[in-house]
Amino acid sequence: MRRRFMMKKALMSSSIVFMILASGVMPIWAGEVSISWYGQACFLIVTSQGTEIIIDPVAMGGYAVPENITPDIVTVSHEHGDHNAVGSVSGDPVVIRGLTSEAKAYAEIDQQIKDVKMYTVATYHDKEQGSQRGLNAVFVFEFDGIRLAHLGDLGHLLSEEQIDEIGEIDILMIPVGGVATIDSEEADQVVAQLNPKMIVFPMHYRTDVVTFMPDTAEDFVAEKEHVQRIDGNRYVLDLDQPPETLEYVVLNYK
Repeated sequence: MRRRFMMKKALMSSSIVFMILASGVMPIWAGEVSISWYGQACFLIVTSQGTEIIIDPVAMGGYAVPENITPDIVTVSHEHGDHNAVGSVSGDPVVIRGLTSEAKAYAEIDQQIKDVKMYTVATYHDKEQGSQRGLNAVFVFEFDGIRLAHLGDLGHLLSEEQIDEIGEIDILMIPVGGVATIDSEEADQVVAQLNPKMIVFPMHYRTDVVTFMPDTAEDFVAEKEHVQRIDGNRYVLDLDQPPETLEYVVLNYK
């Protein structure tokens, strides 16, 4: 009897693992948060509760969200084509746009879905209060005791009011490529303004897919300490052993 029970338990466990792997999202165990990068400003976050968030979905050249990912939430910082490819995302997620339908005003998001709280902070895509490239919404997420800020296509240094609205941050996702956003030197200043506690993920920089931006991730992290360069596109944060000093994590979109 005990042998049959153990065999049944093993079969059930194997079935669960198979279903998780078939979903296309690597399994997350209690106490872990997964962060994957798909190019430009597009990330997939999987909380320890299994909630999946796609930020700024991209579909261009070699950048794309895999079809087998079916997130719970999709957020869009602004309505440019390399950030709002919602139609390329599979499933039936809740889509939260930081700007109104005509992209001429801020949507002023402040809500909770499952275990994820989120709100937006009004910023601009350029240094001219949006007159060149329009508006941009910073998304601040709260989950698993973590506060994460995704800056979208931020085009300027932050004001004191914006710094206060964003608040204390553990993880920062920041554009560093220049031209359409702040460059690597300006990104350093924004990091100093926000003073994240755990991790900085550079994004929206020059790669073999997008070549018009002057700065690469290496331009941003070249002289920094505590840099992790990961061959793949996925980083796993152990909530029981978070970084004790600020780390810069460079992901590969492939």
